[in-house]
Amino acid sequence: MKQKRFFYTLGLVVVMASCKTYKKSETIPVLKQTTANSKSAMTKEMASFFDAESARLKGDNKQAYTLYASFVTSYPDNATAWYQLARLQFQRREIVQAEVSAHKAFELESKNKYFAELYSEILIYQKKDKLAEQLLNTLMQQNPDNEEYLYRRAMFHVRNKEYDKSIEDLITLEKKVGFSEEIVLQRKNIFLLQKKVDLALAEVDKLRKLHPEDASYEIMMIDINREANRKDAELEGIKNLEKNYANDPVAQVELAQYYFNEHNTSRFKEFMQKVMQNKNLDPETKIALLLPMLKTLDSGTEEEKEWLAQMAKSIAQESPESKEAISLNAEVLYFLKKYDEALVEFKKVTVLDKTKFQNWNQIVAIYLDKADFDSALLYANKSLELFPNLAMPHFLKGLAYMQLKQSDKALNPFNTALELETENVELQSQLYSLLGDVYNGQKKFELSDSCFEQALKLRPNDASTLNNFAYFLSLRKVKLEQAEKMSKKSLELMPESKSFLDTYGWILYQQGKYQDAKEYITRAIKSAGNEDATLLDHMGDIYFKLGDKIKAIEYWKLAQQKGADNPFLIKKLSDEKLYE
Repeated sequence: MKQKRFFYTLGLVVVMASCKTYKKSETIPVLKQTTANSKSAMTKEMASFFDAESARLKGDNKQAYTLYASFVTSYPDNATAWYQLARLQFQRREIVQAEVSAHKAFELESKNKYFAELYSEILIYQKKDKLAEQLLNTLMQQNPDNEEYLYRRAMFHVRNKEYDKSIEDLITLEKKVGFSEEIVLQRKNIFLLQKKVDLALAEVDKLRKLHPEDASYEIMMIDINREANRKDAELEGIKNLEKNYANDPVAQVELAQYYFNEHNTSRFKEFMQKVMQNKNLDPETKIALLLPMLKTLDSGTEEEKEWLAQMAKSIAQESPESKEAISLNAEVLYFLKKYDEALVEFKKVTVLDKTKFQNWNQIVAIYLDKADFDSALLYANKSLELFPNLAMPHFLKGLAYMQLKQSDKALNPFNTALELETENVELQSQLYSLLGDVYNGQKKFELSDSCFEQALKLRPNDASTLNNFAYFLSLRKVKLEQAEKMSKKSLELMPESKSFLDTYGWILYQQGKYQDAKEYITRAIKSAGNEDATLLDHMGDIYFKLGDKIKAIEYWKLAQQKGADNPFLIKKLSDEKLYE
């Protein structure tokens, strides 16, 4: 049996009223068409009204408001004009003025249901409940066949917590219109507000029996029992759901959530697998269900991470045209450092949707991580074709050139990125620091120092910038006191960095503090596992300064074996002498 569906609209109704509406009383003047003056006055009134109404219909509410406000001053007996002015005032949240205008329209035409509806709505908005209820009762008396007013009064009673009165109105309404899902669900909601759980369940059960194929009513009853802390009844509902609706996507979602809350991992995974593979469930719902669990990727076990990865993969496989599903799969793979697989998925997303820069950004980032700098440059250029006004693709292009040892070519993209970036202070600081690096390589030391200083103005506690600036100064043997302070600060921020330990040790070396320098370079070598050629070369120099030539040569040889690119190293070994 198909039930009657019943819909109600609580919004304001647009009225097509006549231009002239007269007050019903003996004092209303009768229009006589015997004089030119009376015809002229009527024409002028109608023209003014239509000007105002035309502006409203065109959507120019500001002009309509002005015209109607002027109109009612000249023609205060036109109820329709007061009504339209009240509507405009209500939209502008000029509530007091709207009430005055709506009351005026109702006073002039109390039998007009549209005027009465608007007036009641404004009264309800202002919580003038007694007047509003009287007006609703009047509307019901005047329009006994209009079920909407009965529904409005029922909802009005709910707002005033007069729940029994509301239930009475809904029962009366159902007698008028027949069985209605909307009415049943409203009664269910009211019973829950009254904490009458059994009555609420009885209402939902009516719908469940009427539509036994629909899992949503069983789920509704489960939710009600859960909220009421009726564990046994909730579990019984879950069993019914699993028995009768095991292949229903909505039921599968409910069952997965239930077993997740119950910490039943095996059953949870079982139903999650069904959810992810269900072709009748949209990818957005699947993603929404999976997202809270992705937050556990950091702390989860390897088994849990693999399971989540499999879930994301399932969504993508079942929805090959969904850019959201493929993007999620790509992000999970990237997080798990499965870069090759992530790269494939990110490229799929860019085919489906080229407009999301984040996907292009991730592709370049992966190629940089893989040290495939040619590909990184290629995709940075591709993203620049689509996003020429974003700073990040220029930045990434510059990074690719830096990694390709083509620092001169990085200048233009870095400077362009700096011009485009106006808000991200961290990126601005990084760009200045990188420019300092490039200019140092070009031996434009004044420009280099200026860029590093600007970077530190923006982010004075950036450890990498502090270290790099200090190291370049130490290589030039200038401003060593300033370099020592910056290097020390970077070590305070990152005390175990072998690179920072090396910088500080090398500055101490340049200051002639060889024993102290040895301590820091020793810590750096220990951190690097005796694999860093530069550190080994530096230690050889320190030992030479300390008068231990044998140790110095030993470290220089080790540096050579590890591939040090110091042009003086061969000379130092052949002459057994220090060259700087």
